[in-house]
Amino acid sequence: MSKPTVVSLFAGGGGMTLGLCQAGYKSLLVTDVERSAAETLRNNHAGVEVIHDDVRRLTKTRILEAIKGNPVDLVVGGPPCQGFSTIGDQNPADSRNGLFWCFARVVGWLNPKCFLMENVNYLRTQYGGRYEREIIAAYEKLGYVVHVTTLNAADYGVPQNRKRVFFFGTKLENNFQWPAPTHGDERLPYKTVWDAIGDLHNTKSPPPNHSLLRHGETVVSRYKLIPEGGRLPPPSELPANIRRKNFGNTYKRLHRAKPSLTMVPGNNAFPIHPVAHRSLSPREAARIQTFPDSYVFLGSRAEQCKLVGNAVPPLLAEKLGRAIMAHIKAKTPPRSKRIPSDPIRLDVVQIVNRSTPIVFGREQQQLMNAVSFFTGIGGLMLGFQNAGFRTLASYDIKNSVERNLKLNFPHVPHFRDDVATLAASKVREHIGQAKVDVVFGGPPCQGFSIFGRRRFVHTKNHRPEEDERNEVSLSYVDLAVGLNPKVIFLENVKGFMSTTRGTSSYLAQVEEKLVEAGYVPEYRLINCAAHGVPQLRERLILIACKSGFVFEWPKAKHHADPKPWQRPYVTIGDVISDLIDPATCDESFSHMPMKHKELVVERYKLIPEGGRLPETGLPPELRKGYRSDNVKNYSHVYKRMAMNAPATTMVPGHNAFPVHPMLHRTLTVREAARIQTFPDWMRFTGTRQQQCTLVGNAVPPLLAEIFASNIAKAIRGNFVASGYKRDIYDLATGT
Repeated sequence: MSKPTVVSLFAGGGGMTLGLCQAGYKSLLVTDVERSAAETLRNNHAGVEVIHDDVRRLTKTRILEAIKGNPVDLVVGGPPCQGFSTIGDQNPADSRNGLFWCFARVVGWLNPKCFLMENVNYLRTQYGGRYEREIIAAYEKLGYVVHVTTLNAADYGVPQNRKRVFFFGTKLENNFQWPAPTHGDERLPYKTVWDAIGDLHNTKSPPPNHSLLRHGETVVSRYKLIPEGGRLPPPSELPANIRRKNFGNTYKRLHRAKPSLTMVPGNNAFPIHPVAHRSLSPREAARIQTFPDSYVFLGSRAEQCKLVGNAVPPLLAEKLGRAIMAHIKAKTPPRSKRIPSDPIRLDVVQIVNRSTPIVFGREQQQLMNAVSFFTGIGGLMLGFQNAGFRTLASYDIKNSVERNLKLNFPHVPHFRDDVATLAASKVREHIGQAKVDVVFGGPPCQGFSIFGRRRFVHTKNHRPEEDERNEVSLSYVDLAVGLNPKVIFLENVKGFMSTTRGTSSYLAQVEEKLVEAGYVPEYRLINCAAHGVPQLRERLILIACKSGFVFEWPKAKHHADPKPWQRPYVTIGDVISDLIDPATCDESFSHMPMKHKELVVERYKLIPEGGRLPETGLPPELRKGYRSDNVKNYSHVYKRMAMNAPATTMVPGHNAFPVHPMLHRTLTVREAARIQTFPDWMRFTGTRQQQCTLVGNAVPPLLAEIFASNIAKAIRGNFVASGYKRDIYDLATGT
């Protein structure tokens, strides 16, 4: 039998790839977005196809071309774990968490016999186990039987306590068993730090990547106070000249006779050498990760540390590979001798009902209740539900909303009511005596928008308070206050901040109502792109908390011009590249391009990527309109987006979406929904115009979830409780 074939996504430093090759696999393709990773992979895996690109931008055609039509037995990868890691913000709405679904998409394209996915163990319990359930459900839908377990690399001969969760899926009927532990109690003794790096201490012939940091005197003075296997004393016990309030988690020294702490990626994040007063070198960390010295990491020292620290230990990957190969070749021992996967609860494997909050177990008792107004397609509601809120009732006046909510949120009680006339007493009839923690909504924005009637304030003496849609924002606040929630959330366009109402303004009157009711309102103008939404969409967010609750505004995590340690904006190409393939077009998926008239298509052909229609110098035949033979200006829809930049604001309307970056057509509803961060499982119904309007008007669910998560923390008191984040090394090792 020929060697089983493997494709590696998110390959990083190549630990998984190296281990599988050592186990007898043929590597067809490796991919990674980081240049240092791609260069390292090319340097160490000669003859293997390397794609240096973001997996979100990969198309089925490109991958099939790269593997040259070869069948694939196994797809492996470890999607970025920062959103789940105890090092990071532990944010369920971290845009990187969505890369799991890109991995699943590639698995669906290649249809391998098996897949193996690795991540931090905290994923299993964080956010109420939400992601474990969703991952299992997604792969079961693709036809895989999914096994899940947590493995500690130290149990398999790796000199490091490194607990990671592994998802193994198979379409084969053969039995599968996880590799049996070889080290630990009643087995071989654990491999130690000194087993791995002892010979490098004071070596005269350093191997590649053995570069040592030159720490400052103050840092060295602190290191000298840390005993072997211990940590830095509390700040109060330190000499004043080396004391500071927070020392992070790098001030821990390894013990020669024990396995290492988990290797955490970063230039200065590795723990301290057992006897030398310095942190580990990239090579020492690589030794602890079981990379051979012949495996050379490229890039800066910081990049080398990142590649090493993020890698799956090759020795563990090799043992996993052998277990999977035995499964593929049907040499698995009889069922009676199987080492079972961790027990999987029924509530975990069931496909997630998206209309209910994604939490379970003990957290079920801590569910918070919300009421949704102006629900629309459900962007805000989805974000709040993903953050652990249960929607007691939803309100919107439109028929199209009711049809879509029944399709996507069938268990949320929805009522067709006009918020302008709705009374809190009627809402109470719908929700009973349940307490309301949050009220959220985005009142109609057309009257506040510069594209609406407001632009006639100076030319036609328009009075904003005479626009009945504007008055609904005040009715919303009255209604919300009447339900007495802990927090009130309001979203609107930027123009809400400056629209006058008589001698005052709508914003000032909203604040006044909230303060009178005992709330502390705060508001900011938020750029959605700064929070991982691939769209330059500025919106007013107002948060009003009852006295005693402390809300912390989410920090911008994405930047237009990022520093080396910062994340760039998510771009259009990151989210819609795979939809270029005509095979993805499907009316039930709301991904059917408009059939533009030939005249319109010819205009589109003249628009450069990221540019506008050049109105000067247009051929006479392209200046003709349907009502005029000489159109003098063109609407904003004659603007083409750029693949490597965020989109402009999705403006609702039948034909208002901008032009595709590469194709001569406007965006489809599904492409706009992707840019708005709606998940693919959501389906949209109604006319194209209705779908466009609902999607374009929505609050991006990703943004909603980020704010909802912080609101949940405010209600639970996390922002004022001390020590609610545990030490990263303690969590990494499971202690």
